[in-house]
Amino acid sequence: MLYQFIPYIVLLIASAAVTMGLGIYGLRHKSGQSTKVFGACMAIGTLWSIANALEISALTLQHKLIWANVQYIAYALGPVAWLFTVLHFTGNLQWANRRNLFVVLVVPIVTITLVWTDVSLGLVRHSFRLDCSGPFPVIAKEYGPWFWVHFAHSYLLNFLSVALVLRTLADKNAVYRGQSLFVFGGIGLVILSNLLYITGLSPVKHFDLTPIVFSLSGALIVWGISRFHLLRLVPIARDKVLEAMESAVIVVDDLSRIVDVNPAFHHIFPQNTVASVLGVPLTVISPKLAGLISRRPFESSYLIELQVGDQERYYETSVSVIPAGQSILRGWVLVLHDITELKHAQELLYLEQQESAVSAERDRFTKDLHDNLGQILGFCSMQIKAIERERQKRNDETVDRHFRRLGEIVAEAQLEMGRYVHDLRYSEYLNSSFRMLVEKQVRRLVESSVFSRDNVILNIPEHEFSVEVKMQLANIVKEAMNNVLKHSKATQLQIKLDSQGEQWVLTITDNGVGFKPRMDVDNQHGGSGLSIMEERARLLGGDFSVHSTPGKTEVRVEFPKGKGEG
Repeated sequence: MLYQFIPYIVLLIASAAVTMGLGIYGLRHKSGQSTKVFGACMAIGTLWSIANALEISALTLQHKLIWANVQYIAYALGPVAWLFTVLHFTGNLQWANRRNLFVVLVVPIVTITLVWTDVSLGLVRHSFRLDCSGPFPVIAKEYGPWFWVHFAHSYLLNFLSVALVLRTLADKNAVYRGQSLFVFGGIGLVILSNLLYITGLSPVKHFDLTPIVFSLSGALIVWGISRFHLLRLVPIARDKVLEAMESAVIVVDDLSRIVDVNPAFHHIFPQNTVASVLGVPLTVISPKLAGLISRRPFESSYLIELQVGDQERYYETSVSVIPAGQSILRGWVLVLHDITELKHAQELLYLEQQESAVSAERDRFTKDLHDNLGQILGFCSMQIKAIERERQKRNDETVDRHFRRLGEIVAEAQLEMGRYVHDLRYSEYLNSSFRMLVEKQVRRLVESSVFSRDNVILNIPEHEFSVEVKMQLANIVKEAMNNVLKHSKATQLQIKLDSQGEQWVLTITDNGVGFKPRMDVDNQHGGSGLSIMEERARLLGGDFSVHSTPGKTEVRVEFPKGKGEG
């Protein structure tokens, strides 16, 4: 009989089953190169466990040497496979190329070849004999000169793998730190076990426990796969993808603390550095974003406005859950895509559509006005001719009657004209928001002055005011813009509407030469416009004020929200 059953090989068979399962998993998931490299690494572990089991169960030195030589395939190729697994995990793909693979395979291939010549040459091992002092016979041997070349090469690769994982642990944030710990634990167990065996410091003498430890290492990584999607969500996703994204990405943990951001985040929050935001609750950075986080297990999308510098910008925001297991949340990913330009384009299109509708309505009013006013003017002409005839006849009583009738017709025409004008203006204010009305005025300002659109900042939320309020506010803005254009010599203009408690606050600010507000109110040259704005603010039940210094003039209107609701 050439082989015998030894209980220890049960553990080796179990180890082989675990690593074989992992290898099949990796090779079947060919969507990622990382899983294929990991699968090859587990296949090497399977070979090691099976060959070690056959070596231990063999009864003759000759058969034990055959399986010991087979194990050197795992000894030599294992460090290479681990290194390339780590290179993929840590995102160092520029090193994981064929040229480097061929370089690091030179020593393993020479080693695998030389072990089959050891009986005659002894370059890797020599002085073979059976040691029967333990529970079962094992090979006793001495190491040759090439063994130490193989040893140095293998542990150079092993320690390089460890160094790469440690760098990942130091550099990456908490999202990837858990993954890195599993990889570090897996590699560290294999290296430590094998190193203790080679140096003779292992608590179990005569045979190598590393194949068993290999299965424990595999089990750790299986847990990492199931818990963190280890081979799918790797740091390269952050380093190569998130860094290049124009959309801002914010990752928060289950306590809503920020654990990762990409460079685009700083375009929205330029005052915050990476060091200053990591570990900070999201609500401290942006209560509005913090309010979007929920525990729903699906992606949600929102349209929000955020203050960026002096501008209100629009962001389409998606919030996705990072699961840690069934019914357990690990955190959330928020992706903010700036759609301000798209929003402005949509508003501009809507404005053009509204202007087209108003223009059509104006044409209808004009036609009706032309018809009715033509009739009235024709009748007035007839009355004047009749008055002239009766005046020549010196029929004063008839002349007086015609004059009275002419006055009535003119009064009716005046009322009719007022109704047409009111209806025309009412239709425009009814169909446009306050923001849209201001946008129209800004467009006219840009078309007729040195102002560019980039130098006019609007911070006006969408809110439905009543027609009367929109009319007063729009005319205040119009009058203020006229004053800026005529007198201020300004190059920048900001129009802002804020909700402050129970008040709405409208401010129009420019960087012009300034003036003395009270003096100009008393002065006929500039006072009428300010007085009209003050009267319009009073009609809103609010207060009007002007603050002006060289370089900054602010027109401010405060009015109660009860007056502003539509």
